[in-house]
Amino acid sequence: MVTKLEAFKSPRFIGKPLLADIEFFDSLEKVDQFATDAGIKLYVTSSTRLQGGVVSGAIVRPASRSNHLVGHGIDMNVSLGDKLFNSDALDKSNLKNLPQAIQNFIQSIRNDPMLRWGGDFTPADSVHIDDGLNVRDAATWDAKFPIIQSEMRALSQPNSVSGQPRILFLTEPPMQGDDVIAVQKALIQKGFNLKVDGIFGAATDNAVTAFQNKQGLTADGIVGPGTRKALGL
Repeated sequence: MVTKLEAFKSPRFIGKPLLADIEFFDSLEKVDQFATDAGIKLYVTSSTRLQGGVVSGAIVRPASRSNHLVGHGIDMNVSLGDKLFNSDALDKSNLKNLPQAIQNFIQSIRNDPMLRWGGDFTPADSVHIDDGLNVRDAATWDAKFPIIQSEMRALSQPNSVSGQPRILFLTEPPMQGDDVIAVQKALIQKGFNLKVDGIFGAATDNAVTAFQNKQGLTADGIVGPGTRKALGL
């Protein structure tokens, strides 16, 4: 078993950064090929999560042994042309009304012996794709969990050696501190209506994402070096 959290990159995946366990990359490459064949793009809304992390706009409560917690699951909307198809549009009951390209993509996921489409779950989660690690190999899931969670938590910690500011993003409990206050004040100066409370909650996440989109940055809600620079921090 090799477990390491890395970013999976492809022109077919847009939206938030796709952080995943490297042993999930083979599955993501298949998803990427299915999307390419269908001529669609996948707007990533969530990938690897911290345990107990907040999910903006989540339509189902995350499972206690969710594959998101070990970097083996993604949530996405489908982008085709100038339209974005969300959870309502992708619902299993609406499949026959979707463009053929999207139907083909979903069917490719369903036909794959490893991949799972969340629209077939009970309750349904039509924006979800994973490789079923939590049910086919619970022992491996359990082994990966502390490693991936540790790497996720490290992303949010300040570098004590370099003195670099920590990366800020939405977690549960939310990050708090003077660095969050600085981001909130900078967003207000940029015209956003936001409360300065030092808590990186959903409102701050939404404001950061909107600011990033306006600036032509990756709209992922993560305050890293690029976003700090754009905010003048």
